[in-house]
Amino acid sequence: MRRSPERKISRKDAKAQRVRIMLLCVLCAFVVGCNRKSDTSAKAASNEVVSVKAMEARAENIARRVELVGTLEGDQEVTVSSEVAARVAAIRADLGDQVQAGQVVIELDPTQYRLAVDRQQGALAEALARLGLSKENDAFPAPERSAVVRRATAERQDAKANFDRAQNLEKEGVLSKQLYDSAEARYRASEADYSSALNTVRNYEAQVTNLRAQLAIARKNLSDTSIRAPFTGTVRQRLVEVGQYVREQTPVFSLAVVNPLKLRAQVPERWFPHVKPGTAVEVRVEAYPTETFPGRVNRVAQAVDPQSRAFAVEAQVVNPGVRLRPGLFANVSLLTSRSDAIIRVPASAVVSFYGVQKVYRIENGQIKEQVVKLGDRFGDTIEITDGLTSGAVIAISELSRIRQGSRVQPQIVAAAAPKVAAAPPPPATADCVKPAVAKQDPAGCAVPTDPPLAPSRPSAASAFGKEK
Repeated sequence: MRRSPERKISRKDAKAQRVRIMLLCVLCAFVVGCNRKSDTSAKAASNEVVSVKAMEARAENIARRVELVGTLEGDQEVTVSSEVAARVAAIRADLGDQVQAGQVVIELDPTQYRLAVDRQQGALAEALARLGLSKENDAFPAPERSAVVRRATAERQDAKANFDRAQNLEKEGVLSKQLYDSAEARYRASEADYSSALNTVRNYEAQVTNLRAQLAIARKNLSDTSIRAPFTGTVRQRLVEVGQYVREQTPVFSLAVVNPLKLRAQVPERWFPHVKPGTAVEVRVEAYPTETFPGRVNRVAQAVDPQSRAFAVEAQVVNPGVRLRPGLFANVSLLTSRSDAIIRVPASAVVSFYGVQKVYRIENGQIKEQVVKLGDRFGDTIEITDGLTSGAVIAISELSRIRQGSRVQPQIVAAAAPKVAAAPPPPATADCVKPAVAKQDPAGCAVPTDPPLAPSRPSAASAFGKEK
């Protein structure tokens, strides 16, 4: 007798169901075994006593620093322009050359200005000859000593003598009225000629003065065809080429003093009472990442910019060997006059977990996770602004082996002085943070962002971000 297909299919389903039940039982047994093993390991770990190094947090007075960004400029910078119109004849110094004050950098064609000097010299010589002078710088003689006035004086004296005789003869009645009037008229005319001669001499003197001024201008224009460095410095840029025609006030080259350099930066307004001339600064540039260049603040703005809520400072930075260059971007650490009592701990003792910073506080041989707020960075130590009190003991080693409730055997070590790295990157402070993002506040500082997400057990070396 044949079996029906329906009965055959039901037997297969029953067999598959039994297999599934057996697999589920095996899986449950495996999970229970793992849980028992994990509980055993956790219990063993919690009973383990970990030997750790620890330190006691103490408050100390620290001078505050403010971290800024700025730009290096030449202590003196100027763009020199042509004062006359001419064609460029020669270039005596080029980009990067060191020049002395008064040294010729650009020469213009002087031909037309030399001819103008010759023309003015001829006109002046002619005017001097009218006064009886030969040298262009001779002093003017008294007007009475000039030839024009001497001649007018002689004619006046002769006319006066004739008039005096005519008066005597007229009194005696031997001279006609006509001759007397003629002598009187001649005397009056000689007086007028004498006054006119004096005015003529004064006019000659005025002409000589004018021509001397025109000659001085012509010589200055001739001298201006040689464009000179106004001070000792380095040529930053050459703006013309040989053969180029330049007009008045055309920029031809720029010059800068590169030792010392001038640093310009903006300081947040809350630091205004604590920044004075003479304040020390430390400057770092990307070109020399392992070096620090010292400087001093020499100018502080007496007003705060209402747009950026910051005030400007200028500092003079020593540039030994002319290694720095104007225009470099600089990270600046400015030491202020403000001093606060703060608590510092090693940066390696702080762990970060999803934007939350904490330390491991030790109480009665057990670990207590303590959430803290961070402040400024000081070398390899960092400020704790909240969450930790003076006298608290914290673990500073074996951080990867301990957690909340772990039993430890602390070995208290003395707090070491902060070790400042040779070239720390820009700090992460409330005043000025320079993270990888390009977001900035109105004062020119980058806006702080949350720390990157980290695993629950970060290593001690990577527990915190950038150094102050």
